[in-house]
Amino acid sequence: MIKKRMTLSIVTLIGSVFLFVIASFAWFAVSNQTNSNGIVLENEDIDVSAVFYDSDDDISYSVATEIDFNNATPGDVKYYKLVVTNNNAFSINTQVFLYGYTNSYANEGGDVSNNAAGRKLATVTLLNASNNIDSVTIEDRNVHQELSDSKLITHDYVTIPANSTGEFYFSFTIPVTVGNDYGNLKFSFTNIYVSSFKAGWYVWKEKTY
Repeated sequence: MIKKRMTLSIVTLIGSVFLFVIASFAWFAVSNQTNSNGIVLENEDIDVSAVFYDSDDDISYSVATEIDFNNATPGDVKYYKLVVTNNNAFSINTQVFLYGYTNSYANEGGDVSNNAAGRKLATVTLLNASNNIDSVTIEDRNVHQELSDSKLITHDYVTIPANSTGEFYFSFTIPVTVGNDYGNLKFSFTNIYVSSFKAGWYVWKEKTY
C-alpha cells in the first residue's frame, strides 16, 4: 500500500532538533538581449513563502519550529508538512531538501553502546513523501541510502502554478521490527531548504533568506 506521507521516528529518548526553514529562491542574472536563436531573456525575481508544520497523527497539524522525538519507539511515525506559496504570476518549479545530517545517541545518560559501535538510526529509518500537486511519491525508502553529502531530497522540482500554494508532505518511520541494536540513537538535519525557479528556465542563481 502506498503511504501518503514520510515519517521521522526516533528510538527511545531523543532531544529536540531545531530545523530552520531556508527559502533559497532563484533569481535570474541573465541578459535582456536577444540571443542567437532569437529568444529574449528577461530578468525575473521569485516571490515565494514557506511555513513548516508537524503532526503526530497525519490529521491535525501545528506550526513547528523544531522536531521533537521524545520517547519515540519502533512503529511510531512523525509527520511533517511544508506549505509553499507561489506569489508570482507564473509557475515555479520547487525542490525541497533537508540538509546538515548528523547522527548520535539520544540520551547521554542512557546506554550509548550502540552509538559507540557505529550503528546509525538512519540505516533502519524509512522515508515517505508526497505532495498535493502531482502523483510523485517516495515510498518506504531507506534514509541512509538516500543521503548524499548530508543532503536528503524529499521533493524534486514540483511545479506550483501561478498564485497558488503547494503542500509538501514527508515523514520518517521506525519499523516495528527494529530491535535493541538501535536503541538510544538519533539523527537530525539542521536545515530545510526550499529552492524555486521559474518553470521553463534552466539557468538561475540561488538567493538564501
